[in-house]
Amino acid sequence: MDLQLVRTHYNGETHRPETRVWARAAHVRPRTAVMSRGGIAIARLVSPVEFPGPEGRLEGLWADPVASPVAPAILCHPHPAHGGSMHSKVVHTLYRVLDDAGHPTLRFNFRGVGASAGSYSGWDGEVGDVAAAAAYARKRTGRRSLWVAGFSFGSWVSARWALQDRAVERFIALGVPVSKNIDDRTFEFLDRPPAPMLIVQGDHDQYGSQDAVLALAKRLKEKGEVTVRFVAHADHFFTGQLKELAAALRDGLGFGERA
Repeated sequence: MDLQLVRTHYNGETHRPETRVWARAAHVRPRTAVMSRGGIAIARLVSPVEFPGPEGRLEGLWADPVASPVAPAILCHPHPAHGGSMHSKVVHTLYRVLDDAGHPTLRFNFRGVGASAGSYSGWDGEVGDVAAAAAYARKRTGRRSLWVAGFSFGSWVSARWALQDRAVERFIALGVPVSKNIDDRTFEFLDRPPAPMLIVQGDHDQYGSQDAVLALAKRLKEKGEVTVRFVAHADHFFTGQLKELAAALRDGLGFGERA
């Protein structure tokens, strides 16, 4: 039986671990949220899940608006070898924006992170983890179309997978490390947007300058739709700018202001 997240004290802004209280769904009332599209009140469950990956079981958090009419989204976290996990404050902010808009979401830990089996691949093995997450989201919802999103390392890995799948409906890249990467990854492989693409970047991102991001966007726009939003005064981690990050996401995705 799925567990339900009754409450959480994690606000995405603090270094403190997320504090969760779980109970069996049969014994608690679902958390209620308001969709920003149409203002419809709906019940959502946030469930800890496991699904098979290339190196063993992967853990995740599944949030699903009841009878949601829109595509599920899979959210990819920053670098596994440098403290990245599905509990990243940026990933959490992205989840909240998509959740408010009614999208089922799957946040998950790459291999070797948290309770996910295996260990960091050292290069692109995590692309297989993205494929496994996509398969789970599709099986869970019965929908082929997907939204795919990634922050930092997650943007690189998810883009590599998304290029291979024509059913990706929207691609979101946050904190793209396009001008400096700690392990020499580049985005030269990206010869087109994987889908209509939104890039949200801090204007003081130490791994992706405004000039480098705009150059990437200009190159990709020759092959498809690319939208760029910069968050003022924000570094790579959007430190102290999570509300502004959420606003940039809502604007870039056409969700409008939060009710």
